[in-house]
Amino acid sequence: MSLTQEKTPHLVNMFSDAHQKRLVHIFDVFSEGIFHMDEQGCMTFYNPGFYQQFGFNASTITLSEWYSVVHPQDRIQLEERVNDHVIHEGRVTTQYRARKTNGQYVWILGTAVTKEHDGETFMVGSHRDISDQKLMESYLNQAAFYDNVSGLANATKLLKDIDQIKLNDTQSGTLVYIQIDDIKSYLNQYGTEVVQHILHHLISALNTITSHDTEFYRVRSDDFAILLNHPVSSENLTSLCQDILERYSKSAQEHGHLFGDSMSIGVYPEFSSEYSAEQIINIASRTCQYAGEKNRSRIEIYNGKTQRAVDRFFYIERGLKEALQSRSLSVKFQPILNAQSGQVSSFEALVRWRSKEFGEIFPDEFIPVAEKKGLITELGYQVFEKACEFISRYNQVNGVNIRVNINVSVLQLLNSTFPSNIKMMADEAGIAPKSIVLELTETVILDGNKNALHQLDTLSKMGFQLSLDDFGAGLSSIHSFFDLPLNQIKIDRSMATKTLTNRASEQYLNFIIQLCRSKGVDIVIEGIENSGMYQKFREMGASYLQGYWFSKPLSLASASRYTLSSNLTSG
Repeated sequence: MSLTQEKTPHLVNMFSDAHQKRLVHIFDVFSEGIFHMDEQGCMTFYNPGFYQQFGFNASTITLSEWYSVVHPQDRIQLEERVNDHVIHEGRVTTQYRARKTNGQYVWILGTAVTKEHDGETFMVGSHRDISDQKLMESYLNQAAFYDNVSGLANATKLLKDIDQIKLNDTQSGTLVYIQIDDIKSYLNQYGTEVVQHILHHLISALNTITSHDTEFYRVRSDDFAILLNHPVSSENLTSLCQDILERYSKSAQEHGHLFGDSMSIGVYPEFSSEYSAEQIINIASRTCQYAGEKNRSRIEIYNGKTQRAVDRFFYIERGLKEALQSRSLSVKFQPILNAQSGQVSSFEALVRWRSKEFGEIFPDEFIPVAEKKGLITELGYQVFEKACEFISRYNQVNGVNIRVNINVSVLQLLNSTFPSNIKMMADEAGIAPKSIVLELTETVILDGNKNALHQLDTLSKMGFQLSLDDFGAGLSSIHSFFDLPLNQIKIDRSMATKTLTNRASEQYLNFIIQLCRSKGVDIVIEGIENSGMYQKFREMGASYLQGYWFSKPLSLASASRYTLSSNLTSG
């Protein structure tokens, strides 16, 4: 910035030459630069020592010369601020980077005031090196917005960047959410070195695929994200996710690690500005979790039918507890008929959930959630209570002693108080334990859990009947079951259907039926859908039959009046 004494009569008039020279030396004590600029853009420095670090040894330069040391990315903005400030009087401050003679850039805080005197407009101001302040700000920014382990941006930064995209009507944001299973367990088992390897493989995979200006985020210890600020087609998104999975797995395998197949990816494309940043991240995170639990490819994009499926999945997780608290789950009862007489021998209690938001929600959807969320015990007791109520009502209406089969989860069985609790519930309802058949999956037996086997023995001694459910669906060994206090074995529908077309399967089922009969164990065959199946399994000697050909699951009121299959009576 330049100003000669001839161009500053207002200063010359105020001070004598000697006084002015002494006054100028006062500025040498300041650590910042003091300048004056006239209307022609000539700048005069009043402490030239400050400006020598930028290569200006003269006390007077042009504004263009000063611009030449300003960082290219800051130059245009500075020019606009200066031009605007020359027109409007007042005080202005601006921050930008300036290049020193050694090539290093330092941060400058420029403060200036525009004045008018005797018809001449001029600017006076200062330049101060704020690099230390910027360094501290950078440190605080790093601490606030970046993960100190991976160096990636963190969840706070992701929230901020999503909000920034939402403010820009010309941008379309897509959030790719990545989850690596069990990083915490790797950390506990193997230490930080393995976790660093995992992060290295992930970042390498992401850097290989995405553009150089894409930012990655570590949202939580196991969760990562990529934020795209431009539209991407579903095909390209799927391709991107597949590439990430493949490259991550390949990178891990090349270094001898076994965690390369533990990644899931969920994508929220072109997210809505109606949602908050927190909601957008939550949707992407849920989509990722859905991909890991429900999709073999471990990739899911939140749109179309998938959007409905993801929302349904998490509605179940959120709503099941409320449904149990409000006791809004219902229990249906499906008849189990004596294969020879056609008379109803028992019913199976089947829990049902009809929601306002998603209609009928099926047991294979919400039972695993109940087990995962620790709700299966309460759910089981509610079903048991309804079953006792049904037995009492059926017996009163029909003058017989009916039995009801109730499914029992392994988690229920392992609860030490389970036998005594259901015995007490049965006693309070006036129901004999022999009227209740507890259906257990074969995993209870195959796992060989001593506590589970002890519970089975306790339940049997209390008088409850025990049934092995879905035999044939797993890796059952029929001989091992006869060491257990089983009263019944239920043949899985898939196995029963296979016997209709496969001779070996038919011979195997016939062997099981004969073996169970010799041991005094009843055989129930599920999935009877037509008269041919009924006749075949009846002739093979099955004890009981169950299926939609006889009846669908019925409400408590309807089931209380059901005594004989209409298909049998009409035939």
